Amino acid sequence: MAVSEHLYIQKTKSGATVKDTVTNFDIYCMEIPFVIMNEAKDLASNDWFDEHGNDEYIPSALKMKAYEMDVKFACKGAWKTCNAKINAFVRYLTGADGSGAEMKMYSTYTQIGRQGIRFVSLNDDAELIRDKNGDILMFTVTFRVNDPVTDITLST
Repeated sequence: MAVSEHLYIQKTKSGATVKDTVTNFDIYCMEIPFVIMNEAKDLASNDWFDEHGNDEYIPSALKMKAYEMDVKFACKGAWKTCNAKINAFVRYLTGADGSGAEMKMYSTYTQIGRQGIRFVSLNDDAELIRDKNGDILMFTVTFRVNDPVTDITLST
């Protein structure tokens, strides 16, 4: 896992703009998997009973499996303000705000970006730190990466 500051997200819906989780939602990416290459897809094969081993079709290039990744976020705000910020963020991630559900992401720390991503779940393992200075709420979101090989880069 890697610590990040900014996670850029862009929905694939026509006309969508890039959102920075810090600037647009006041939410910091704390941990994101450093996945350059995941696992190869299973290959077609026959297991003939009268032969040793497998008769496996091995193509010239292997295709990669989709994967899920858990991304840890933190929201810092005035006393009792984090819930509203996280609700707005989750509405955006799920497309409940009308922005669409499929997205691209780019992490400034890992310098890895992927496309074909969708929200899976908001995990129930959140941690709240509340004191007189305000709230810090740490939470984890699971995403499904359906395109595990296309590199998305940050362009300015």
